[in-house]
Amino acid sequence: MIRVALMVFSLFICAVSAFPQDPVVTVYYYERMPFFGQANTDDEGCILAITRYVLEEANIPFRFEKMPVSRIFELMKKSDANACFPGVFMNPERQCLYVYSDLPIYQDTPPHYVIRKSDEQLYAGVDSIDGLLGLGKTLGLVVSYSHGLWVDDAIRRCNPNRVFVNIGDNQLNFYRMILANRFDFFFASEEESRYIVRNDHEFSDKLAIRELPTRPRATSDGLYSTRDSLRN
Repeated sequence: MIRVALMVFSLFICAVSAFPQDPVVTVYYYERMPFFGQANTDDEGCILAITRYVLEEANIPFRFEKMPVSRIFELMKKSDANACFPGVFMNPERQCLYVYSDLPIYQDTPPHYVIRKSDEQLYAGVDSIDGLLGLGKTLGLVVSYSHGLWVDDAIRRCNPNRVFVNIGDNQLNFYRMILANRFDFFFASEEESRYIVRNDHEFSDKLAIRELPTRPRATSDGLYSTRDSLRN
């Protein structure tokens, strides 16, 4: 997979001026394991590790810079930036603001959703995203976050009960909110949700992760060279 992805950066959003003052590309990131960890350590996370591999193989000088995620999106709007932000889902609004790479460096797994274990029986018959969003349960959404075109479009189409929250840069806050009954379920990548639930005793006995089985194959909204992240 990595060999194929080396054809281009992907899925980065890029802001590179025609004549950058600094030839070194700044790779912005924020901490969000298992995708983004601590740069230049053995615990970089899979997306930073792949990004490093791609840039080193292409002989492109770069540096990692950690930054709050909302600040990264603002910095990437600057025309004189020589920078990229790996791991951002593509949607129409972002395509108007940023330049995306042509191919992904990482393909995420089909979307999953997180629920309280005490509610599992309520979701037993769910076999589609429309069925999930039509249950009458409240969906938790992060402000300014995209789950990709397929999920975002389904949310707009089905118009479920929803609550918008601000979790800052700490994804654990999202998991704490569902336990506090702020909402009933939320969408998450399998990689991240299983990492968090498996590694934190605060959640392992109380939360369940379920897959949405009917996601269409080979759609551009699944490109993930992260998750943003806001996500993302």
